[in-house]
Amino acid sequence: MKKIVFLMMAAVTLTAVSCSIDADKNEEEKEKVEAITYTLDASKSTLTWAHAEHQGTVSISEGSMTMEGEKLSSGSFKIDMNSIASTDLAEPKATYLAGHLTGTMPDEEHPVNLAFNTPAFPNVGVTLGDYSDGNLDLTLDILGQELKKTVTAKISADENGASIKSSFELDLTSLGIMLLMPDPETGEGISPMVRFELHAALTK
Repeated sequence: MKKIVFLMMAAVTLTAVSCSIDADKNEEEKEKVEAITYTLDASKSTLTWAHAEHQGTVSISEGSMTMEGEKLSSGSFKIDMNSIASTDLAEPKATYLAGHLTGTMPDEEHPVNLAFNTPAFPNVGVTLGDYSDGNLDLTLDILGQELKKTVTAKISADENGASIKSSFELDLTSLGIMLLMPDPETGEGISPMVRFELHAALTK
């Protein structure tokens, strides 16, 4: 009799353990969120800039972002620096400004490395880092150097697509850009601060 009771208790214990394991597995499966990668729709994405007295646009040529539910997993984008354009100047001044910023119209006063030197550095790479509480960590590969910045951003994603919206300012002082270097005698110069408005549209 005692043997039968022992076997019954053992069976009940094994069943309880089995149910507990199954429950844990079910919880783990619920917690697993499918990773979804979204690809940039360049035709619907915009990046505008404003600096000193001028403003304009520059194109995001390619990129992607992977989300796990509402969590940002990874993302990277490429900015085509040869696409820099002025929107506040009439021609031919708009073309001259773009040419001087890109380094594609060098002359005695405007060397190729005056600003962004696109013949040597045609793109700026942007890598997305941590995203939490509306703050997004960015790492920029610009002019062969690394520039890190945390910006306020809104990332949204659903079954139809995703988007990144942000308004932020970058301090380019650390890049040593000739155009933005202060005069060694007076200390005066052009501001190294550039304002950006970003709207990146992505599709599944």
